[in-house]
Amino acid sequence: MAESLINSIARLRVIEKELLTKEFVGRLLAAPSYEDCLKLLAEAGYGAGAPEGGDEIESLTRTQLTRTYELVSDLMPKRHAPAAEVFRMKHDLINVKLLYKLRMQGEELSSAKLDFGGIYEEEALKKAIASGDYSMLPKEFASALEELDVATYKNPDPALVSAALDSAYISYARGLHSAFTKEYFGALADMTNLIAAARGFGEERMLPPGEYGKERLAAIAEALHSEPERVPELIKTPLETGAMKEKLRGAFEAYIKTRSAAVLESARDEYLLSLAAKGKTDIDSPAPIIGFLLAREREAEVVRLILTAKRSGIPASALEERSLELYG
Repeated sequence: MAESLINSIARLRVIEKELLTKEFVGRLLAAPSYEDCLKLLAEAGYGAGAPEGGDEIESLTRTQLTRTYELVSDLMPKRHAPAAEVFRMKHDLINVKLLYKLRMQGEELSSAKLDFGGIYEEEALKKAIASGDYSMLPKEFASALEELDVATYKNPDPALVSAALDSAYISYARGLHSAFTKEYFGALADMTNLIAAARGFGEERMLPPGEYGKERLAAIAEALHSEPERVPELIKTPLETGAMKEKLRGAFEAYIKTRSAAVLESARDEYLLSLAAKGKTDIDSPAPIIGFLLAREREAEVVRLILTAKRSGIPASALEERSLELYG
C-alpha cells in the first residue's frame, strides 16, 4: 500500500496508457471471428497469464481484473482505501442479496455461485449470511440485514431485501470521507430515484436522496402522470445549474416523447462515466485511482460483451453503441 497519493498518481499516468482505446474496440468489432478477437487481445497483453481451460472469456476478464484490484490496492494510500473499496462492494452487494434471498427460501448457500470482484472472501460471506452474524460487514449493511431478519420472518419479500440493501449501500458510500465518492453515489441515488419515479415505484423503493429530497421526487412523480411537460423544469429550475440536472432534463424530455425508461438509464450511465473521467486530472484526491478501477471494470464489460457476441455468431451491428462506451 502506497504512502504518497501524488507518487501513486504519477505511476498511474504511465499504467493507464495500457487501457483499451475506442479504436481498439473498433478493431475487435471488425474482427472476422472470435479467434481473431482473442489474438488481438493477446497482442495487447489483455488477460496475460490467464489459466487455460474453462471459459476463455471469464478467464481473460477475471485475470485482468484481479491484476487491477491488486494494483489499485498497492497504489491507494491506507487512509483512502475505503473510497476505492466501496466501488468494489457493488459486487458484494449482489452477493449479499443473492445469499440472503436463498437463505430466506430455505436453500443451501455453500454451492451458490457468487459475483466476482468484491472485497469479502466468498466462504466468509456465505458463513456470515447463513449464521445471521453480520459483524464482518459495515454497520449500515449489518443493521439493514438485522431489520430484514425481523421484517421477512413472516413476509419473505425479495423486493424488500433488494430495496433495504441498496439503501444501506448508498448510505455507507456517502458516509465516507471522500468528496468524489459522495458526489458519485449522490448522483447515482438521485438518478436512480428519478428512474424509479418514472416507473411508478413508491417511496419504499427509493434510495437515500442526494440533491433531490422526498418532496421534489414526489412532485416529479406526480407531474409525470398529470403534467409531464413540467418535469424538465422541476428537475432544473432557472436558478439551478449543474451537469447532472442538464443531463437529466434532456433525458426526461426524451422520455416524455418515448415513455422508455431506457433513455433515462442511458443518461445515468453516461453521466456517471463522465463523472469518473472528470477526476482523471486530480492530484490531491483518490479520484484518478478510482477512475482507473472503474475504467478497467467497464473495459471488462465491453470485452466480455464483444467476445460473447463473436462466439455466438451475433453480428456487431446488433450491439448497442452505448453499451460499448469506454471511460474517458
